[in-house]
Amino acid sequence: MALKEFLKSKVFFKHLLLIAASFLVLMFIVSWILKIYTRHGQEYEVPNITGLNIKDIESSEELKHFEIMILDSVFKEGVLSGTVLTQDPSEGSLVKSGRKIYITIASYSGEMIRMPLCKDKGIKSAVQTLVDAGLRVGTIMYRTGEIDNIVAEQRYKGKPINVGSDIITGEAVDLVVEVRSTTEEVTMPDILSKTEAEAEVLLWKAGLNIGRKVYQGANEPKHTRVISYSPTSRKIMIGSAVNLTFMNDSERAYKRQIEDFQQERLIEQQIEDSDTAAVQTDVESE
Repeated sequence: MALKEFLKSKVFFKHLLLIAASFLVLMFIVSWILKIYTRHGQEYEVPNITGLNIKDIESSEELKHFEIMILDSVFKEGVLSGTVLTQDPSEGSLVKSGRKIYITIASYSGEMIRMPLCKDKGIKSAVQTLVDAGLRVGTIMYRTGEIDNIVAEQRYKGKPINVGSDIITGEAVDLVVEVRSTTEEVTMPDILSKTEAEAEVLLWKAGLNIGRKVYQGANEPKHTRVISYSPTSRKIMIGSAVNLTFMNDSERAYKRQIEDFQQERLIEQQIEDSDTAAVQTDVESE
């Protein structure tokens, strides 16, 4: 039989259909095996566990499909030990059964260290010394003295604490700073969109205290950022308390909140500049 006649024959088309059908059956079998092997379709949504305690998580029915792995533990003032601070994967992620969720929790106790030397240092240097040691600044207090901007005392729980004394990381140390004038003003540092830890250090180094804190959304150390603060003046008296509002940068409203605050602050500063110019004009006219 000639090739052209064979290609037109029923036998050829019959074999062609059998080959196509066999290929489709093979593809179906391979796909079915892959579904079983990869557990296709058995994905679970990761819940939000930040803010929960590790004891509650271990008995949670919602987390039975996941394996919880503690990646790190850090001391965080005011947070109950065992509280979940961060998680990876994040809330809403779709993962397969048995996937590990890595978490950071608040430590059960801080590490015992030796109190570093802050006395006779400038405020910026003293703050950095405390932060590097894993300590916090409590309250910065000012008094007049012969040397400007020098730490005269370091106190813990209202009492002087000597260099080398035992203290637990995460604890707050108060600083008494001598200045030539207690009504001196400092420039407000740029803390907008900074993390909580970054904003605190900038304020402390500027000689300012931390006021009231408000949190919106999940409180995660690496993603909780400043969206507004008060007072908003360019210049602020030393020792003043600055109130902070935080929002998780994963929130949809995060960028809008910052833009709104920037716009409000710009208007306030324009009014402030206008008032200052008016006062200067009055003074010059007199």
